[in-house]
Amino acid sequence: MLPPFLGSLIGLLMALMLPAALGCLALAGWSLRQEGGINFLIGGSFLRYILWAGIFLTVPGMILWFSAHGMALMGSGSTITANYMTMIQTTVTTFVSDIVVDHLVPVMAAVLVLKAILDVAGGENPLGAIVASLFLLGIYGIYNTAQSWNDGTTYATTDFLASAWNFLASQICPLSGALAIGGAVISYVTNRNWMRYAACSLGLLTVSGLWYLIRNMAGV
Repeated sequence: MLPPFLGSLIGLLMALMLPAALGCLALAGWSLRQEGGINFLIGGSFLRYILWAGIFLTVPGMILWFSAHGMALMGSGSTITANYMTMIQTTVTTFVSDIVVDHLVPVMAAVLVLKAILDVAGGENPLGAIVASLFLLGIYGIYNTAQSWNDGTTYATTDFLASAWNFLASQICPLSGALAIGGAVISYVTNRNWMRYAACSLGLLTVSGLWYLIRNMAGV
């Protein structure tokens, strides 16, 4: 039996997982622009923040997995009993949702819009800043969608990542492929290299098929 203080502390940490996930998504959006906006680095900050957001959202499922293998985590189901810890939970949750997401994130998105304009002035591609800005403005939608991917099972974390991949392949990639077709047309009209846009569009529109092909080649 845990002392009441430790039980309340564990309950507080569990309650703060959701605002922590929301904060990770905001940091992921900002990191996306630093890594290029329309691309990301393997092992970079964007993927790390997305992974941590998934972990924070699916911690109960991970606890169930350990419990199923004989490693029950004492106090994982504790609730907050101390009033001052309830105040801490309310303050942190309100700070993340009110200050960070409702007020700070729109400013960050606006800065990226300005960055896009300056990129155009400097002869650079503004699409990276625009994509990152749209990601930040859609934080709540991404967060709500991510919550629906949490099935609460022992494999909640890996199922979350699989659902994120399926959403990316079935929803985002076709839209990106359509935009790449537009980029190919514009590049052809302006007598620029349009083949890379056409190849990118073909890959994005067939990414699911390519994935299954590679899996079959690997015998998985």
